[in-house]
Amino acid sequence: MHEAKTNPRSDSSHQEKHSLYTCTRVIVLAASLVVPIAIADCTASAQTAAATDEMRAGVIAYKFSDYAGAAKHFQAALDIDPDFTQARLFLATAYAQQYVSGDESDANKAMAQQAIDQFKIVLADDPSEQERYRSVVPAASLSFNLKRFDEAGDYYRKAIELSPQEARNYFMMGLIDWTQASQARTKAKSELGLTESQMISKRAACAALRAENQQKVEDGIQRLQKALELQPSFDDAMGYMNLLYRERAEYECDDPEARKSDLKAADEWTDKAIAAKKANAEKAAAEKATPKQP
Repeated sequence: MHEAKTNPRSDSSHQEKHSLYTCTRVIVLAASLVVPIAIADCTASAQTAAATDEMRAGVIAYKFSDYAGAAKHFQAALDIDPDFTQARLFLATAYAQQYVSGDESDANKAMAQQAIDQFKIVLADDPSEQERYRSVVPAASLSFNLKRFDEAGDYYRKAIELSPQEARNYFMMGLIDWTQASQARTKAKSELGLTESQMISKRAACAALRAENQQKVEDGIQRLQKALELQPSFDDAMGYMNLLYRERAEYECDDPEARKSDLKAADEWTDKAIAAKKANAEKAAAEKATPKQP
C-alpha cells in the first residue's frame, strides 16, 4: 500500500492517564513508513514502560519489513495500554502492509478488513488531525481495493477535508467516478450485444446510460481538473481525463457533434498524458543521476 510527523496524543483524558511520568520525544524513522514516528521515551511505571518497549520493538520489526512481527508487538502494546493511539495506528498500518492488492483470497481480504477495523477504532477515539488523516487515507485505499467504492469515496472525502491541497485524493475520487461509470457502461454494452470497441447507437440506450452515468462523469472530470490544478504534471490524472471524456461520449449518440468533440478531447488528453509521463520519467532520471550535495 501504495504521507506528516505525528505527535503523541494530547487530549486531556490521555494526559491524565499518563500523568505519572514525563516524556522526551525520540524520532524514529522506519524505512518504509510514510512518515516519521514520534514515540515517547518515558521514565514511567512498569506498565507504561512495557507498552513503550513493545512499541519500539514493533517499529524495529517494521523497519526491517517484518510486518507480521511488528503487528504482534503493536498488539502487545495495546494489550498493556488500550489507549495507546499510536500503537493502534501502527497496528493498522502493519496489517495494511500485509495486504496484497489483486489477491482475492479470503485470507488476504480478511487482512485488509483487520486493518480497516483498527483504523476505524482510531477514528472513533478523538484522534489528532494528523492521526485522523493517516487513518482515512489507507482505509480509503483498502476499501477501494476491496471494491467498496462508496465506502472508499466517503474516506477520500474526509481526506480532502483534512488536506485540501493533496492532489492524489482528488485523483482517487475521480478514479472511483470513472470505475463506477465504466461498470455501468460495460453492463449496458453487454446487454446490447456490443463489444468494448463498439459505441452505443440506440438513443434509448444512450438516454438510459446518461441518466445513470452523467453525474459520475461530470464529478470525475471536475475532481481530476482539481488534481491537475494542484499538480499540473500528474500524468495519471491526464490519462483518466481521457477515459472520462470517452465515457461521456458513450451516452451522446443523440448529439453527434458533442460525441465528436468529446472523443477529440479524449485523444488530446491521451497525448498530454504520454508527454507528461515521458517528462516525469526524464526528470526522475536526471534527479537520480545528479550527485547529492554533501
